[in-house]
Amino acid sequence: MMVRDIMHKGVKSCASNSTLDDIATQMWNEDIGAMPVVDQNRKLAGMITDRDIAMAAALKHKPLWEISVQDVIAGKSCHYCRPDDEVHQALELMGESRIRRIPVVDEGMHVTGMIGLKDVVEHTYGQSGQRKKSTISADDLLTTYQKICKPNLLQATA
Repeated sequence: MMVRDIMHKGVKSCASNSTLDDIATQMWNEDIGAMPVVDQNRKLAGMITDRDIAMAAALKHKPLWEISVQDVIAGKSCHYCRPDDEVHQALELMGESRIRRIPVVDEGMHVTGMIGLKDVVEHTYGQSGQRKKSTISADDLLTTYQKICKPNLLQATA
């Protein structure tokens, strides 16, 4: 199964000069927890999550309208996959990177979709929970989730 077979399209994105206030409002209105950040050429520049916004609010001691997305994503790596990648590759990247969602980009680095654990589960088991014909096993999903949820030893010892 390929990423293009299960990714969702029509992904909302934001500019790096957007304020966290604007992004938080958009996330609330769209009921989403992560957004790709794109540059002036609409190429992937990063990702921003609702957790990033919450942590910036707690740690920067500024109103959200005074904090730009760029202030939060600067220096962070951004993982992505391609529509022609095999889903197991995307799961491996998600597990190793400890992320639940990953943007899908074309050869020009333009965002064409997003794939998350929810998408993988829905395409493997459906919304009813009934197993569908799929190359993804329950063990594949569990292994990915275990990697994502593994305690961060660097933070645990700090």
